[in-house]
Order: sequence, then C-alpha cells, then structure tokens
Amino acid sequence: MELASARALAGAAPPLFAQVRDALRGQILAGGLRPGERLPSEAALVERFGVSRITVRQALAELQASGLVQTVNGKGSFVTPPGRGEALGPFVGVLEAMRKRGHQAHGRMLSHREVAAPARVARELALAPGTTVGAVTVLRYRDDQPFAIGTSWLDATTAARLAAQDLVENDVALAVASGLGLRSARTRVVVGARLADARLARRLRCERGSAVLHVRTTAIGHDGQALIYSETDCRADVMDYRVTLRS
Repeated sequence: MELASARALAGAAPPLFAQVRDALRGQILAGGLRPGERLPSEAALVERFGVSRITVRQALAELQASGLVQTVNGKGSFVTPPGRGEALGPFVGVLEAMRKRGHQAHGRMLSHREVAAPARVARELALAPGTTVGAVTVLRYRDDQPFAIGTSWLDATTAARLAAQDLVENDVALAVASGLGLRSARTRVVVGARLADARLARRLRCERGSAVLHVRTTAIGHDGQALIYSETDCRADVMDYRVTLRS
C-alpha cells in the first residue's frame, strides 16, 4: 500500500511513520521484498511516500526492532531471513530432531490440491466457508516407517509455491519460513488425542484403534491474519510433543 501524500494522511491515524512501517512490512511479509534484499534508500523512501527523512528513519527503526530488517551503517537496510524460531506448523524441526537422535528421517508429499475450505478451516483462516484454498498433505517417515501425516491449508497461490519446495528434507514449517519467506508473529497450538480409523491406521502402519496425537496449529502473521492452518496426526508410540515455556 502506497501513501498518497503527507498532506492527505497527516491528520489520519495511525501516524505517518506507522503507515510507512506497515506498508514496508506488508511488502516483506507478502514476499515482495525477499530475505537478504536491500530496501530502497532513505532518499527513495522519502520520495516514494512523500514524508520526511525522520519519518522514514523511525519506520525503519521499528522494522529493525521487530526483527524484519537489519540496518548496516553505510550500506542500508536489508530484509532479515526468517529464523527457525519463526517456523510454522505443528512440528518445528521434527525431521532434524529425529536425525539428531540417530534416526533417518524424511517426508513425502502425498497431494497438493485446491479445495473448498471446510467450516473448521475457514474459521481458522478467517474465510467464508467454501472459499477455495490450497491443501498440501505430507507423510513423514522415521527409519523408513511412517509416523506422522499432516495437511496444511493456505491460500491457493501460496500453496502452489509450497508444493514446489523440498518437502522431502524439510518440514512444511521450515519450507514456509525459509523457502517462501513468510513469517509468523505467534502460533496457536491445540493438542488432543484420537483413535486411528482404518484409513489413518493404514497410512501410519499401526493398528486400527491405536492412540494418535492430533495437533491443530494456526500460524498468525505480524498483520494479525492467519497464514496457515495445519492438522497433523502422529503415532503416540513414536512422537511426543514438547513445549518449553519461558517467563
């Protein structure tokens, strides 16, 4: 979103620096400015938004404080790469975690399709029920044995980009963050239990009626909008879910 002019927006809330900040942040989060890419110079931003250099500097300072950009003296401001802590999805680094425990681990994309959003998916993504979304389903293996299967729903265009990522070596979470450059501000996770029906038992190679962990995850972007919603089932005899709380 471009700013029309300082005069037109001077009396509006939020203040000008916040409007510049939000316009640049939106461009970064949408992938218009990629990780490592240099932002336009201060002079260029002054001309683009029709604001003062002080306003531009304040906007850049806030973007730097939020971790979206890094300013290097004499070189300018650059988009920072998403960190692993910003990864999205129910299993942050689960393949890497399995490898560190001495196991071989990989994923396999089972399907990528466009579907009408079920009510629960539409609710999590703040969409009207039936809205077309992309759905990506991935099966994860430990030592060539399947232990988790998950489907992620997101907008159709981004889902197509996700399906083109390396989902054999990388979790969906890491692919979304590092490959697509999407960043979450927070993640809502609900963990429950269910019994494997015949179809799930066949996919996870477990007994029908076996207990599985059912994890529902919604990643929220810096603009307050949901980026991706995932549901993952994993074998309880193989996978645990660990959370570290910091005060």
